[in-house]
Amino acid sequence: MFRRIVIAILGLMLLLLLVFTGLQDRTVLVIEEQSSGIQHELYPLDDQFVLSYIHSVLLTPVDEHFIITEDNALILQKTVYESFGVGLPYEQISDADFEIIDGKFILYLERQFESLNMIISPILKHSITVNGEIFQFNDMLEIKDQSIKIYTIDRKVFKIGNYSVVL
Repeated sequence: MFRRIVIAILGLMLLLLLVFTGLQDRTVLVIEEQSSGIQHELYPLDDQFVLSYIHSVLLTPVDEHFIITEDNALILQKTVYESFGVGLPYEQISDADFEIIDGKFILYLERQFESLNMIISPILKHSITVNGEIFQFNDMLEIKDQSIKIYTIDRKVFKIGNYSVVL
C-alpha cells in the first residue's frame, strides 16, 4: 500500500514538473472575420509576418513586413514594392529610409498599430506569410471577399518538443 502511494506521489510530481516546464506564454496572431466573428489563429515562431497583395491600380506585388512587440503591438517595419503610383510612397525622406535592391523599392518604417483592418478581394491576392508558409486569405475565410481584423493575443501553450496544445 505504501509503495503505491509513493509511486502515485512521484508520478504526480513528474506530471506537475512536465506541465510547468512545458507551459509557455505564446503570441497568437488572430485573423478575425468581421461579419461572422470567426477567428483563425496562426502561431508565429519569430514574432514576424508579411502581408502581401497585388496593388489594385499598378497590378504589381506589395509586401508589408511586420514584427509583433512584447505588448502585442504590430510594427510595420518595411514595405517592398516594384513601382511608384497611387497609394505607394514616391518620396525619399532620408538615405536610411529608402533604398532600391534588385529593382525593388524598400521603404523602412516604424509605424505601430494595435490591429490591422483589411477588406479582402480575390483580385488583389491578399495573403499572409507566417513561419515561411503562405496563407491565401480567401482560402482561409469562411465568407469570401469580406473585411477582416488582424491582431495578436497571448495564450498559454503546453509544449513538449515539436508538439503544442493551446490551453
